[in-house]
Amino acid sequence: MAAPQNYTLGRGMIYFGQFAPGTTTPTAERYFGNTPEFNLTIDVENLDHYSSDQGIREKDDSVVLQADRSGSLTTDSIRPDNIALFFFGAKETVTVVAAPGQTQSFDGSPAGLAIQLGTNALNPAGARNVADVVLVTTPPTPALTPGLDYNVDLARGRVLFEETDNVKALTKVEFTYDVEASKRDRIISGSQPVEGCLRYIANNPKGGNFDYFMPWVKITPNGDYALKSDEWQTIPFALEILKKPGLEAIYCDGQPFSV
Repeated sequence: MAAPQNYTLGRGMIYFGQFAPGTTTPTAERYFGNTPEFNLTIDVENLDHYSSDQGIREKDDSVVLQADRSGSLTTDSIRPDNIALFFFGAKETVTVVAAPGQTQSFDGSPAGLAIQLGTNALNPAGARNVADVVLVTTPPTPALTPGLDYNVDLARGRVLFEETDNVKALTKVEFTYDVEASKRDRIISGSQPVEGCLRYIANNPKGGNFDYFMPWVKITPNGDYALKSDEWQTIPFALEILKKPGLEAIYCDGQPFSV
């Protein structure tokens, strides 16, 4: 009887266990999120030998000199951890304490411009979650009208000015505002690939399941991360699969059965 073919339609979940800082010891594995694509590639370099004793040269031996194992995956789970991987960075939680009575000024007319409140060397992206924004203008009259001459985005700490005659006549604007206590996720880009272990848990609608484990991979960005388009956002990654000392590069396990 012929062996079953196991025609397979591949589905599964990817888990990534990032190495603890300064080690090759993985932490607990994090579910990567939905991954529409996951591929493995092996490129082999051979050294061939040819017999030249007679006639045409015939290959009579070949030895593998090098095996490069790699892969790629794409996720549409746009979570802070995955964005951080794309930017070689790390996710952190920014805790902001309340800071009332902040001041800032802008010289010239802000017509058609947006002013980001709270920018400085320690916080280049500016303040968030502000309240009680008050404008003092030069000249002081005519007074600006909220919603007509300007709008305030309290969550992002931004003041957006329209190109009205009142705004064009200004020579200076001073802001006073309060920063309210808050927390938020922040990702800061880095320069080193993120390393860890990768596990693929198969859950195929058709075909037997084979789970894959790679003890050591480096994850790097692999193409465009379209922040704006008419499609769902996706983040592409490349995998470099390395051989950890004492272990093999890839383990593939079928499902257990009773004996």
